[in-house]
Amino acid sequence: MRKFISCLIILTLNPVLMLYPQEAGSERKNSPLSLDECIRISMENNRQILLVNEAANQADAKYAEARARLFPSATITASYTRLDTVQSFEVMPGKSVEMGSLNNYKADLALKQSVYMGDRIWAGIRSGKLGQLMSSTQKDDLVRAIVFQTKRSYYDVIFNEEIVRVNLTSEDVITAHLDDVVKQNREGMASNYDVLRTQVQLSNIRTLRLQSQSNLQKSRLVLMSLMGLPLEDAANIKLTDRLVYTESMPTLFDLEENTFTNRPDLRSAQIKIDLQKEMVKIAKAEHLPTVSISGSYGEEKPSRYLVGQDKWGDYWSLTAVLSIPVYEGGRVNARVRQEKSALQQAEILQNDLKERIRLELAQAVLGLKDSLALVMSQKDNVKQAAEGLRLVEIGYKNGANTQLEVMDSQMALDTASKNYVMSLYQYNLSLANLEMVTGQIQNLKK
Repeated sequence: MRKFISCLIILTLNPVLMLYPQEAGSERKNSPLSLDECIRISMENNRQILLVNEAANQADAKYAEARARLFPSATITASYTRLDTVQSFEVMPGKSVEMGSLNNYKADLALKQSVYMGDRIWAGIRSGKLGQLMSSTQKDDLVRAIVFQTKRSYYDVIFNEEIVRVNLTSEDVITAHLDDVVKQNREGMASNYDVLRTQVQLSNIRTLRLQSQSNLQKSRLVLMSLMGLPLEDAANIKLTDRLVYTESMPTLFDLEENTFTNRPDLRSAQIKIDLQKEMVKIAKAEHLPTVSISGSYGEEKPSRYLVGQDKWGDYWSLTAVLSIPVYEGGRVNARVRQEKSALQQAEILQNDLKERIRLELAQAVLGLKDSLALVMSQKDNVKQAAEGLRLVEIGYKNGANTQLEVMDSQMALDTASKNYVMSLYQYNLSLANLEMVTGQIQNLKK
């Protein structure tokens, strides 16, 4: 009995030593996975990440399209026209001159350059650059969510593993105690009722063990699905990290200083505001005049300058266009009001997000503080419950304690062990939540 109690103390108080029981000669079908490895796999296989990457490519293309408006456009055209007949006139008796040719050829190069567009071009370029930044921050925000989801699933598996171990250890303890009760019953020192009651207790703990093993398998399936790995390999997955804790606690003041800088969604909110300011400028620019220059050079046959001759000739033209908006029925003013309203909405949403982040941060710090206090209290409970069971077992063998006292002590140790595992789980989950709230993704997007 002392052997089982010592084993239970080691398993519950030192999570780092909680290893999988291995059969002799067995081989792992999957390599052991650390938490960081699971996060990396999740991001490599996550379809949302693939979508965000494509959105980044789209933003790059839009930026390139906006910059292209700074440069002139060039167009080459070529044509051939066959006429059914051409006009002619008689210049002297017996001699006439044709006005044109049955076969007409033409090729030219046309260039057009925008000179002034009322800041529309540069506002579009700035909008394209902001679109690139928006795509980057959206990926950071998605990575932040994936990291938290993976950590939570990882901790779920570890938590269920520890609960299975506690149930197995409790089952071994009760089985050993049942052997003692049966032995005492044969010697007339324990009643049949004592044997029956211990058997019922053993049956109950076996039921809990089966339930915990089912929960473990379900949590493994969730983790495998999140990582995009085959679900049929869920039973073989091995995790290396354990549920651990540290007694140091960050303060709310220390976290507030960097949270607003780190949060990708808050950066996205600011980019939306900057982007909307550019949209206001683009809308206002429709009130302003535009200036453009265009020119062309070409070759044609017959030449327009060689009347009566079927020969090639060149031509060119240069045009400057000034366009001044005079009246558009209030359309531009209406669009400007729309864009300004959208800007106000973006600023309101940003302020609302800041308030929600402050609340999330305060709740995350409080949750971490409470979970750490729970860990420290439950750690001592396991020691006391284990010692209590050891003393009661000795007293029972010597006739100083009853069967009911032994069962109560076994139940107390089982409950204390599970509460300790639960407190470790809540602490690690609270820490992961705090990291997500503060935007600490730790360069895991690479």
